[in-house]
Amino acid sequence: MSQGGLIPIQSTIYSIKPIETPFALDQSFAVMNQLRPDLTLASYRDLVAKMRPQGYELHALYADDDIVSLAGIEVRVNLYLGKHIFIYDLVTCANHRSSGYGEMLLDFVQEYARDQGATCVALESGLARTDAHRFYTDKMGYAITSYSFRKQL
Repeated sequence: MSQGGLIPIQSTIYSIKPIETPFALDQSFAVMNQLRPDLTLASYRDLVAKMRPQGYELHALYADDDIVSLAGIEVRVNLYLGKHIFIYDLVTCANHRSSGYGEMLLDFVQEYARDQGATCVALESGLARTDAHRFYTDKMGYAITSYSFRKQL
């Protein structure tokens, strides 16, 4: 107990903000690099700069002043989904996983999609990411509806 019999209470302030400045982008790199380890800070800056004109948005979940989770999204329209949000990147810092941050950020993305008039939220996840698949299906109610194919050139 602390002085006077009071117990100190720690309260964390959570906020979700778009990553819009070079400083915030640099701050987010350590978290994004956990999902995309092949990126360097320079390639991250370059690719985000090239993606933004196509509609790419990067949103960060802050716990106090620390970025703990990121979502890279884009509003898209195609023939099979209509208007939707596509999630390119969703990552929570390794030492903050299983704390509800991914769920908070994904809830934000889903609400953002509704606000944009989107019919759904779609994403792809690597075959080996079984923990992520369990999170999407069991916790967040996503369905596995297709395979994604790729041919390296």
